[in-house]
Amino acid sequence: MSVEAARILVVEDNRDTSALLRDLLEAEGYAVESSLTGEHALEMLAQNPDVDLLVLDLMLPGMSGYDVIERLRGGSELASVPVLVLSALSSTSARIRGLRDGADDYMTKPFLPEELLARTRTLVTSRLLERRTRELHALGQIAQASLTAMTADVLLQRIVEITGEVFGADIAALFLTDDGRRELRARAAVGFSAPLAELSISASEGVESIAMSTGAPVLIEDGAAEDPRVTSHAVRALGIRSLMVAPLVVGGSAVGVLEVGRRTRRLDPRADRLLRIVADRVAVALEHARLETEARDLADVVRRIGEGVVVADANDRISFANAAFAEMVGANAETLRGRRWTEFLAAAQDTAALAERMRGPSFEGEVLLITRSGEPRPVLVSLSSVPRGGTRVERIGVFRDISREHELRFRVIREQKFRTLGSLAAGVAHNINNRLTPVLGWTEMLLERLAAGETLDHGELVHALTVINQGASDSVGTVRRLQEYARPGRVKGPEAVQLRDVLEHLLALTRPQWDNEAARRGIRYDIDLKIEPAPAILAVASEIREAILNILENALAAMTRGGRLTMHVRGAGKLAILSITDTGKGMSEDVQKLAFEPFFTTKAGEGGSGLGLALAQEIVQRYGGSIALQSAEGVGTTFTLSFPAISTEPLGATVFLPSLEPMRVLAVEDEPEVLDLVRAMLNYAGHTVFTAASGREALELFQREPVDLVITDLGMPGMTGLVLAEELRRLRATPIVLLTGWADELDAAQMPHVDVVVAKPITRERLLDAIARAVPERVRPA
Repeated sequence: MSVEAARILVVEDNRDTSALLRDLLEAEGYAVESSLTGEHALEMLAQNPDVDLLVLDLMLPGMSGYDVIERLRGGSELASVPVLVLSALSSTSARIRGLRDGADDYMTKPFLPEELLARTRTLVTSRLLERRTRELHALGQIAQASLTAMTADVLLQRIVEITGEVFGADIAALFLTDDGRRELRARAAVGFSAPLAELSISASEGVESIAMSTGAPVLIEDGAAEDPRVTSHAVRALGIRSLMVAPLVVGGSAVGVLEVGRRTRRLDPRADRLLRIVADRVAVALEHARLETEARDLADVVRRIGEGVVVADANDRISFANAAFAEMVGANAETLRGRRWTEFLAAAQDTAALAERMRGPSFEGEVLLITRSGEPRPVLVSLSSVPRGGTRVERIGVFRDISREHELRFRVIREQKFRTLGSLAAGVAHNINNRLTPVLGWTEMLLERLAAGETLDHGELVHALTVINQGASDSVGTVRRLQEYARPGRVKGPEAVQLRDVLEHLLALTRPQWDNEAARRGIRYDIDLKIEPAPAILAVASEIREAILNILENALAAMTRGGRLTMHVRGAGKLAILSITDTGKGMSEDVQKLAFEPFFTTKAGEGGSGLGLALAQEIVQRYGGSIALQSAEGVGTTFTLSFPAISTEPLGATVFLPSLEPMRVLAVEDEPEVLDLVRAMLNYAGHTVFTAASGREALELFQREPVDLVITDLGMPGMTGLVLAEELRRLRATPIVLLTGWADELDAAQMPHVDVVVAKPITRERLLDAIARAVPERVRPA
């Protein structure tokens, strides 16, 4: 007989009738028990009240059927048991009394089997529906408790109370595994006199262990207190008669048990189904509570963590930003909602190239965020795309302020630069002297011949001026490259960089080292530069140059007697690759393993710091690249640098000379020779020029003369060009061009009154291009 079958108790003193009823009901699938007297029937119900129907005769020996009904309806536990009276008393008064006393239905003997089964089915169905309703109510209470309980302990205690009520249990308890102690620790209980701490039991033995290992409820229907499977001293001490234990299963693993017990009455075997359902709901509630606690803890961590955290949609609009990110950008966290976080990318980086790289499923790299003060702040950002159902995607970004690391890194690079500059100084001086020799020679000779009244040949004059111009330009280029390398400049973010440009600039910078200085020592280096088409990369050009320089210096040092240095730039799929190969002494396998370790050097006696290759590797990896080393002793070494490509190309420089409408220009410069040159360039271009040697003189001229444009030097005694620009703008709005030798160190945010900055030394092309950008409306159509 299935444990799910409805249970019917037949109370009939006629054995033949009792047997007939048993046969009829069991044939319909009911579980049937029999009793010959009312007293015995009440005893059976007291021990096992989970009966779905009582079929009751009225004329019984001893206690009558009427007395049984009265006792049932007078007791709270048994009051709801349905009663079907089956009696030979067929009078109207007997029927009325039976129904009045509490019978649910009344049939007389003899009876039709079909009618008896129909009435039984109706009453049993009603009873089962009542039980299911009670169970659903209990499950609803558990669900409600899961949503409203403030803490996990409150939730567990409420679940145990509900479970005890629905099972009519004398005890109920919930245990969770404690792996550290290898025990089941009591988290909530009702009906026990001992405190929770004393209820914990072993996780490896007893009925609880059986339930957890089998994943199914275990019922000890009778004699639980004496059963050897019951290891709980508290259960034994209470003399529990019937005990049922169900495992709590989360994610396929048992995490605890839920158990109920009765002292005098037996638990219905059918209750294992309900206890299993309750245990499943409890497990879900536990998991929900755990996840909710973790979510609260995580949310608290995200709010308090030092890293900035942003949650945004696919268009980078912020739905959540924690306090750390708000502090980074100098804004209130609530006001950030709906704004694009990319608005806070500083302009001192290639934002278009960055945006392209960050469109992928994930991104990690350094960027500059603009703060409220306008200063760029370097941060390491990690972006991930998370699908949220359908086509919706969320972007989660973690931003770590690396200002301190940035400063330490620049300090290391600066020390490396000082060391490199020391080795370059003599070669640079020699290079400049070589370039200036024809400049001074031709200038001196031309001046002497003109002073003597000699007529110069046109071809010879053109040749001399060409040589002078080339020598001066080469010297300017050498000094500018040295300046760019030596000066830290303002903080810059990643931009589109071509390895070809970086390499060519670096070779020109170091030429005195590998050419002139090497020749002085009797050494010759053959430089073989191979340039193939290669995509741009996203990086800071000065840092990539520093990485390559460290490798270049190692390569030159390895070729103590000279040799060939081959540098090859190429593209391969989505990579830009640079390989640097020397024909030096090479490295052993042991040295190769340690080559990138900080402070490891084979040149300690020659002043090597051991930081060059470690720094190069750190720079390359920071921009998503990799650096590989291949070497053989006596053959040479190859370093291969690979970087992820971007499609954005670096912006090219202006290649045309603009034609401008004639203008009235105020030129301000404290160096007479430079002021005279600017005046001559502007006059030759057709402009009327007013000159001033100081800021004060310029203010007076500006107030007297209507001018269309102001060109001013930055570093002047008394009043700087920036202060002058501010004073001029207070008088009237006029475009202003600033000339300076420190152009690379200036930030546009610090020059709100300047339109265009031109780096010294100036050329006519650069000056006219700057004017065209300052007053585009005065440019004549091509």
